[in-house]
Amino acid sequence: MNTSVDRKNYKILFVDDEKKILIVARKVLRSAGYNVEVCLSPDEAAEIISNRGPVAILLTDDRMPGMRGTELLEQVKRISPNTVRVLTTAFYDQQLIEAIVNKGEAFRFIKKPIDFNKIHKVIRECIDQYEINCENQKFKDSLKGLDSDHKSLVREAEILSGKIKSLKRRVALISIIAILLVSGFAGFDFYREYERQQRLKETSVTLGDWVVYDNNTALDSVHRLMWMTEDYRLVEGKYPSSWERAQSWVDLMNAKRFGGYGDWRMPTIQEYKISYDPDLTKLAFDKNRDYPVGYAKAFRDGGGYGFWAIDEVGGDSAKYFFFAGGYEKTAPKTYNSPTMSVRLVRTVK
Repeated sequence: MNTSVDRKNYKILFVDDEKKILIVARKVLRSAGYNVEVCLSPDEAAEIISNRGPVAILLTDDRMPGMRGTELLEQVKRISPNTVRVLTTAFYDQQLIEAIVNKGEAFRFIKKPIDFNKIHKVIRECIDQYEINCENQKFKDSLKGLDSDHKSLVREAEILSGKIKSLKRRVALISIIAILLVSGFAGFDFYREYERQQRLKETSVTLGDWVVYDNNTALDSVHRLMWMTEDYRLVEGKYPSSWERAQSWVDLMNAKRFGGYGDWRMPTIQEYKISYDPDLTKLAFDKNRDYPVGYAKAFRDGGGYGFWAIDEVGGDSAKYFFFAGGYEKTAPKTYNSPTMSVRLVRTVK
């Protein structure tokens, strides 16, 4: 807290359109040792506060030509929020006073005619409040500085993280170059696969436990199963006419290295059940209608309802999973229905 001498050095600005009030105010306050300045108009007061501050206390009449004191209070609140604002008025309007208090625009009200014998107490209270305002401002500025420092540290951490990733890639690249030098073409194939996997990671999208890649595959990260996001019907534009046709599709997709892999297989019923989403958020298309099905959210719309599984029943039948209802069924391997399909899977270590 400042000493009493320092406190009286704070600038006080008194505004009124009556010269005799200003003369008395200046005489009384200066005789008490205060640093007081007076002016006749709100416009001049705003200029003093903006360009010749800081002003600790503003005392202003309300009804003046050109601008009301309440308007001046609003301006000062914006341009010098630490300034303690006091309204003097001969017209006591309860509604006006409540509105100004609720907006936080005035700290005190003084009824006119002003009793200058009692004004010293108001000035001391205003100085106390001004010092509180200044301390609060310092605290807010400190918080802003801390926030700025925090953001700066976050940016530096992000830059450092990027450098670490770049360094790791360089180290990996050096290792790959060493492999290339030793193993020739085999090493070159390894390098190409490494680059492909890196690109897939960088362009992937995460949906809950699923990681979706831009090569029409998606990884169930919990069960370490990678699925085609498109099924037989979407890839081939038709449905498999039998279980054997679905089974032969495995060899075709591996020969084509769908998604860059050659180890696709037909799923088990249990694996289909793992991928099933009971919310039925996806759609299958049949006979000009869309039907809700329990594909995983990572899969594309528009496939079949029944999906052939590797599980055989006897020699002539096999199981399939019904995604419109979420349960398994058994049918002859020769079952020929446009609702049937198959989606391949591979195990990821």
